[in-house]
Amino acid sequence: MGPMAAVPAPSASPGTTRFGALVTVALVLALAWLLAKWTWVFVAPPVATAAAPAGSGVDLAEVAKLFGGSAPAGAASPVAGGSGLRLKGVVAPSPANIGSAVFNAGGRDVAVALGGEVQPGVKLVAVERDHAIVSRAGVRERIDLETRMAAVPRTVAGKASGFRLAVSRSGSNAFSFSRKDLDEALKDPGQLSYLGRIGMPQGGGVRLDEAPPGSLASRLGLQPGDVIKKVNGQAVASAGDLARLYQQFATTSLIQAEIQRGTATVQLSYNVNP
Repeated sequence: MGPMAAVPAPSASPGTTRFGALVTVALVLALAWLLAKWTWVFVAPPVATAAAPAGSGVDLAEVAKLFGGSAPAGAASPVAGGSGLRLKGVVAPSPANIGSAVFNAGGRDVAVALGGEVQPGVKLVAVERDHAIVSRAGVRERIDLETRMAAVPRTVAGKASGFRLAVSRSGSNAFSFSRKDLDEALKDPGQLSYLGRIGMPQGGGVRLDEAPPGSLASRLGLQPGDVIKKVNGQAVASAGDLARLYQQFATTSLIQAEIQRGTATVQLSYNVNP
């Protein structure tokens, strides 16, 4: 999920650095959440009503902060509360000090890293697979994740829909797409339900557990059961690898992934255009 040959020069502007980080995250997701012991869970966005205006999109600038979050202090027991915040998605990694969550606050979806503010005076202090903990004036409140989405893509007007990214295929295992289009698609919280799910197999690598038709993983040639072993020649084995590769793939235009598919080894190639 965005991503990936040189590390951006130190003199790059903050906007360029932020965009590079976002693209790195996106490509990590695109390659079945490359390398990390993460659990991404998102729910379908609610139907808009007159009393609840539609959100303006996830603030993905915050996603770039995922690797800088700090673990929450204290161990006070959380309580269920009625802050009016709705939890639409979680990023519950291992270790747990780099988690994030997507809240609906005031009719707008916003991604918040651990330690960040959901609203003025309301800080995100913990993220679990099915809930998040926020703190307001020292009082902790538990907010449960809304009903999980179905494993298959949703439909619109009876027609199947999927991740909104045009992917060209120049060979059986060669793909290309636009970095700009991927960035735009990830700004729409409705697209986050089409990313796929991963698991951690005993033999190492990252396994794609779900790749429904229309999902980003499916469009990039990945299949359920595929195990990502290497990316651009570098081994994929742990969350530590994610940190190591994070900066390296910020601006690259070619990504090559080594996939174990059953007993066969498959090479997938991705050209990332501007």
